[in-house]
Amino acid sequence: MPRQIFKNHVIASAGPPPQSITLENLRRWIPMRKGRFAEPFDDEVTHLLCTHEQFKKRVPLVKQVLKGHKRIHIVHYDWLEFSAVFNKRLPEREYSMRSILAKKRAEQRERNRQENGRREGERGVNPTLFHVYRDREFFAYQIDLTRNHSEDGEFGQRYMMTLWESNAKPHLYWFTAKFMRRKGDPNAAYHRPSPCSGKWRREMDLFMNFFRIKTGIDWHDRVLLEGTTPLSAFQYCPPKGGKPVGRRLRFSYDCCVELNLEWKQQNLPQEISHETEYGKVEDAVGSAEDGKLDSDENDDHGNCAMDLDEGLGGDDACATQQIELSDAP
Repeated sequence: MPRQIFKNHVIASAGPPPQSITLENLRRWIPMRKGRFAEPFDDEVTHLLCTHEQFKKRVPLVKQVLKGHKRIHIVHYDWLEFSAVFNKRLPEREYSMRSILAKKRAEQRERNRQENGRREGERGVNPTLFHVYRDREFFAYQIDLTRNHSEDGEFGQRYMMTLWESNAKPHLYWFTAKFMRRKGDPNAAYHRPSPCSGKWRREMDLFMNFFRIKTGIDWHDRVLLEGTTPLSAFQYCPPKGGKPVGRRLRFSYDCCVELNLEWKQQNLPQEISHETEYGKVEDAVGSAEDGKLDSDENDDHGNCAMDLDEGLGGDDACATQQIELSDAP
């Protein structure tokens, strides 16, 4: 006597069964094991039997179940046949057509991801081979520089600076900057100064140098001098709410925030220098038409000339702190 392996299960067929299983066999095998064979399809169906061809062609019953009956198992006829042979109900997962469909979709998504990464690597860095670098404090080196200077018609410009780290070991690094004239700009320009990935120190120096040129302040002063530069320069807003802000600050984070607040309250004037320590004007922007960044006379800013001791009363606690400049990432 067969076991009641299909008890409380209602099974339907999406179309003609394969040659090894006849319709008469379905009518006999399922009730014999305390199941019910639904002819025609009804709302109590728990399993829909179909072949690979029927599922691929999306016959009416398959299409109906895929669209509005997510709890119904769509399984191959082999599930019913092998369950009857072994006299126990086998797991549906191995015979599920939904699993086959999900696997094919996952493979298609992976192919699309690889293709998109390859296209992205032609202009910038392939994200399937690299990831955003994070330091030991878990600060992600992917930041936004914005400029909303409507008087010059430059409202909404943005640079996205990224320091990439290779997935493979030993790690290599690559600095890139993506320039967008407005949000969702389809014609974004890419700046990639190094022809290939390299050691951390070289790419980190390029990252900090680009930041200084665009904002007019050193990377170490990104918290200390936040919001103190002219609107013609690109602005950087450090993470708030206890999120990591990165290493290599001029002083401790709390001290930088305190001095920045005092500086803003006093509203002292700022002077932006366009010259480097070698006395040359720097320009890190190229032409968007040839794959580099657009140049702009308002983009190039050197270091801010500031005397923190004047007007701030000389904070001894902050002055005694040393900047952390480790060569290791």
